[in-house]
Amino acid sequence: MKKLIVSLMALVVATGAFAQLNFGVKVGGNLSTISGMVSEDSGLNWGDLASADASQAMKLGLNAGVYAEYMVLPLLGIQVEANFSMQGVNTEATASSGLLGVSATTNTAYKANYVTVPILAKVHFMNIRAYAGPQFGFATGFNTTTKTVTGDNTNTQDNTLEAGDYSSFDLSLVVGAQYKLTNNIGVDARYNIGMTNVFPAVKDNNGEVLTEAWGKQGVLQLGVFYEF
Repeated sequence: MKKLIVSLMALVVATGAFAQLNFGVKVGGNLSTISGMVSEDSGLNWGDLASADASQAMKLGLNAGVYAEYMVLPLLGIQVEANFSMQGVNTEATASSGLLGVSATTNTAYKANYVTVPILAKVHFMNIRAYAGPQFGFATGFNTTTKTVTGDNTNTQDNTLEAGDYSSFDLSLVVGAQYKLTNNIGVDARYNIGMTNVFPAVKDNNGEVLTEAWGKQGVLQLGVFYEF
């Protein structure tokens, strides 16, 4: 029993001795997507997917933020961040008119901005840090830009989604790693795995579900950081 008490006291003393705060800023790029955009369960009016030749691609965006890391042990820290992140997805659909033989290609960019707050457990090993933890995302806006090309005609339309058309909260799991190039500067790579649906269920006037909730985000983030 005495050995256990002594060991616990030593752990507390060690934790207090090595406890310190690290602060930093970070900036980088995003490659983001939303799953199931071109599936028949997506809630989007694709018609016949085979004839529409629909596809989706990752969207390029930016991210930037600040962080604070509390070192609870010499090799273990808890990092809390506040970030701004530009996310979304690109879709494309090409459909041909059997009557006139004219094809129309529609490209839609889904653009969502988020304030994200990750809480990460971070392990240090020499110049390498590996981390994982939950991320809480809060949407500040969601809009689309649709460009349709039919022959020589091009039509572009911008649309802002109403608050009920998408979820304002996004829960993700973050996994990633850092490498310190100098005492202050390093590079960071992470992937955010969406755990909640972006688009809510669609119901008719009688409350019957027409389309289940769908669309989980996936975001690859690459960037640099400066630690004070």
